[in-house]
Parts: sequence; structure tokens; C-alpha cells
Amino acid sequence: MSHRHRQERWLHTRISPDLEQALKREARKQRTPVSLLVRNVLEGALDLVEEIVEDSLEIADTSRRFARRVSRAARGERNELADIYGWQEIILNREAVCGACASTLAVGLAAHRGLSERSRAPVFLCSKCIRQLRQPGDKHKEEGS
Repeated sequence: MSHRHRQERWLHTRISPDLEQALKREARKQRTPVSLLVRNVLEGALDLVEEIVEDSLEIADTSRRFARRVSRAARGERNELADIYGWQEIILNREAVCGACASTLAVGLAAHRGLSERSRAPVFLCSKCIRQLRQPGDKHKEEGS
């Protein structure tokens, strides 16, 4: 935990005699006070849990996006971007998902909303996918000049 404060507090807890002996043994081995060992172990454990939760959320989000793509492909759905005739840049006021790469688009980010003549749920593209979309047009424009 990088946000340590110098005004440290005392925390009292009951532990088993076996745990007390194990802590003392480890503290002697590391040549450090037991209280410092306990603090370092607790901070390390909390940091580890935080990293596991963050990684788990990312894995779950990636898995969900992959499952959606596989499900659409299995149902034989056509490309949902096929009826989009243009893209309008916007700043997101709520989280969205890129319609091409399925990455999460956070609040406050620039994104591009698909414009369609058909009544449908909004479709968004991230900046990376818009750049990829523009590349073929740029090449075509250069060839035609």
C-alpha cells in the first residue's frame, strides 16, 4: 500500500500460540521486529488481493466480450456495422463497448457513435478502431489523386 501515513495506529488482535511462534520465528529469521513483519505481511496480502480482484475483473470482461462474439458468430448474425453509414465523435457520459473490438469505453473518453437509418441500439467504436477504419480510405484517396 503506497499511501502509508506516519501517524500509525495500534491494532490489537488475538492469535493462536502456534501463529505467535511462527511469526516470532520468521521475524528472527528476517532480523526484523514482529510488528514490522506483521504489518508487511498484511500490506502484502491486501495488495495481492487488490491485484487479484483487478485481474479477475479484466479476465471476466474479456471473457464476456469473447463470449458475445462467439455467440453472434454461432447464430450466423451478420456484421452489426454493415448498416452504419457514418461515425460521429462524442464524449461518453456512460460506459460503452466498442462494436468492433469489444473493448470497454470508459466515461469521459472520446468515442464514435454509428449513424444508421435503421432503428437500433447505439453502436460505438473506440479511437483505435476508427483509425483502422480510416486507413483504407486514406490509401484509396492517395491512389485516386
